[in-house]
Amino acid sequence: MNDSSIRAELSGFVGRRAELGRVRAALAGTRLVTLTGPGGIGKTRLAVQAATEVRRAFRDGAWMAELAGLRDPGLLASEVARSFGLLDQSAGWAVATLADSLAGRRALLVLDNCEHLLDACAVLAGALLRACPDLRILATSRQVLGVPGEVTFPVPPMPVPAEGRLPVSDSLLEYEAVRLFAERGAAVLPGFAVDAGNREAICELCRRLEGIPLAIELAAVRLRAMSPEQILARIADRFGLLSAGDPGTPRHGTLQAALRWSYDLLTASEQMLWRRSSVFTGSFDLDAAESVCAGDGIAAEAVADLVDGLVAKSVLLRRSGGRVSGPGARRRCRGPRPAGGSAGSGRQPR
Repeated sequence: MNDSSIRAELSGFVGRRAELGRVRAALAGTRLVTLTGPGGIGKTRLAVQAATEVRRAFRDGAWMAELAGLRDPGLLASEVARSFGLLDQSAGWAVATLADSLAGRRALLVLDNCEHLLDACAVLAGALLRACPDLRILATSRQVLGVPGEVTFPVPPMPVPAEGRLPVSDSLLEYEAVRLFAERGAAVLPGFAVDAGNREAICELCRRLEGIPLAIELAAVRLRAMSPEQILARIADRFGLLSAGDPGTPRHGTLQAALRWSYDLLTASEQMLWRRSSVFTGSFDLDAAESVCAGDGIAAEAVADLVDGLVAKSVLLRRSGGRVSGPGARRRCRGPRPAGGSAGSGRQPR
């Protein structure tokens, strides 16, 4: 069999050297590493790069099962078998059959986008790791798998220049978010570069997009028709502006699609709390969440568990001092809302 099914990316990998080092170190010391984080943060791209860099350490190569398009958990074992290039079985692939086929192989398996098949992925990963002592798994998911021995690595946003600080143009490229914007911008507008005339707008743009790689890449695409200053002036309507993605990856084609994917994976109560918490313009604590979000279907004593669930699913991000915030909170992003749905309980944060 071939030594890899890791996909080849069409654009260069930018930054993330510290994160790559930590992922490689984690894979050297444990057999299941899960990259977590919200949509667009770069989990898949980091996993692909890490697997590409370490695959020579695995005698039988590195293999990738892309699960975003898979809806039936009963087909998970068959999809993983297909990613390894194993011949289909007449009765379909059961987890035990797959484990027997991979036993004795020293390989790395990348399970990409596990969140909508969480239980099935946990069962499969646990079974394979028990039956195949030389197999290691690198997973990406909005939520941890919950398998014993799992090491989780929350993927952070890319660094951006601090507010109120404007480094010289050459120094700006030391910030990964700025370098990503510059490189993707040059790909659509030959000759584009960060200079004294546009550096202020680019810095503010990367800050407003909070270092989220997907958002930055979609903004850079707009350089085909706009200047950085024009993009910045229109960024308030980020869902409308940042809509030109890769047609080969429709789930991550737009920020709205990424948020909708997260929203659809939540329970009805979690969806309701997410909508209501959108009234906060920044981070908030549990007391504020209970004051604003409880009522009309959410009991006050249930708010803590719902907030915990949204943090676990990478919808809300944990901040210092026991506070949390949602992606894009500074821009009052309300996220996806069902037709006719209520955005909140009618109360405003104190």
